[in-house]
Amino acid sequence: MSTLSQKKYIEHLKLIKEAEDKVQTEIEAHRKLIEEEINHSQEEFENTIAASKEEGKKNIEKSIEQARENATKEANKIIDDAETKSKTISFHSDPQIIKDIIEILLSEMNR
Repeated sequence: MSTLSQKKYIEHLKLIKEAEDKVQTEIEAHRKLIEEEINHSQEEFENTIAASKEEGKKNIEKSIEQARENATKEANKIIDDAETKSKTISFHSDPQIIKDIIEILLSEMNR
């Protein structure tokens, strides 16, 4: 090989090496960008899961509180109805009825 062709050959090798280095640098930059996007997506995913869990807990707590309030209202309504009914029921004390009740109670005690 002549010196001139050797120089051209070496020059071509240098150009090839520079192109390889440039491509490798671009590949590394792209890889880093993809890794950052993956990490960002992972963080968003984890934050979304955490937010969903928190919202679910709040919804459960709200449902429990509503059920408790509804049960309290229903119990109060039943108590009010019972009080109203107890006021309208009258007991007439008839001596014969009292005697029958006492006999029933005493007969139950003797058993």
